[in-house]
Amino acid sequence: MVSDLIIAGLAVLVVALRPRSWASTCAAVSLAGLGVVLGGRPDPLGEAVRTVAPMAAFLLVAVGAAALAVRLGVARGAARRLGALARGDGHRLFVLVCLVTVLLTAVVSLDGAVVVMAPILVELHRKHGAPLRPLLLGVVTVANASSLALPEGNPTNLVVIERLGLPLGRAATTMVLPGVIATLLCAAAIGWSQRRALGTPFVRRETSAAASPLAPGLFGVLRVVLQIVALLVVVLPLAGRATVTGAGLPLMLGVAVGVSLLAALANNLPASAIVAAGLASGPAAYAALAGLSVGALATPQGSVATLIAGDLAGERPHARVLLPIALAAALAATVVFWLISIS
Repeated sequence: MVSDLIIAGLAVLVVALRPRSWASTCAAVSLAGLGVVLGGRPDPLGEAVRTVAPMAAFLLVAVGAAALAVRLGVARGAARRLGALARGDGHRLFVLVCLVTVLLTAVVSLDGAVVVMAPILVELHRKHGAPLRPLLLGVVTVANASSLALPEGNPTNLVVIERLGLPLGRAATTMVLPGVIATLLCAAAIGWSQRRALGTPFVRRETSAAASPLAPGLFGVLRVVLQIVALLVVVLPLAGRATVTGAGLPLMLGVAVGVSLLAALANNLPASAIVAAGLASGPAAYAALAGLSVGALATPQGSVATLIAGDLAGERPHARVLLPIALAAALAATVVFWLISIS
């Protein structure tokens, strides 16, 4: 047990320090291999691969489709349309980008949304002079927060709902309002914090065509997949079976904060496996969903979507402002979950 804790701590640490580094990824994979050898149980590896495989396949297809869209001019056309609707107003463009992101998240999940939006944002920046960083922050935060509103919006939602046996219909209706509130809070906070950059009018400019995101995107997906598999391998042996039960607001807020920190440190997908093993079906499970979807925004490695968006856009979609925004929005969503549970 002690060796499992040490290996898991080291793996989480190396990924947290440099989440976009291949050296950190290789170190995490090596530690995971060491954990399998010392533990003498290959089960965590098989479970990790089964958990990550659907997401990896989807991301590979989505990144390839996004690259094709860039080459066919779809991203250019979408950027042109958004730029025309915004009429040089950064705040208006920010609202439009957030709305499109919400719609895409509802249709193709948060990972699909950032894969589609990243090349459009690059095109808006290169051809229309739009500020890339505020728009990318908006896409990442809105995609993660709005994914809380739908069971299929985030793979972590499905992991928790399936393993805890939450009724899908009830979960869907319960998650809508907290997800909407968290999304509005995140979008408003990013818009306010980036108001200077968004307040500067942007104008169309002539530049060379944007590069296809295929190569960096595919390598980014591979790196992220290896990281998540490694982290799952080292954290799964730590997932206990003592369940947390209760419906009080203090307990739910504590669960939301604890899960947010766990997801921010070790990524929300491995965190969802621990949550599913340590929580009982009930209101506290919904608080955990808030931490997994919204609280994970606190760090770059907390969400797969955040990492993929950075690779595709060539920009780190993170700022210190995201830590308080993520925690505040996760807690606000949790309060709404509590109010729903007592109504």
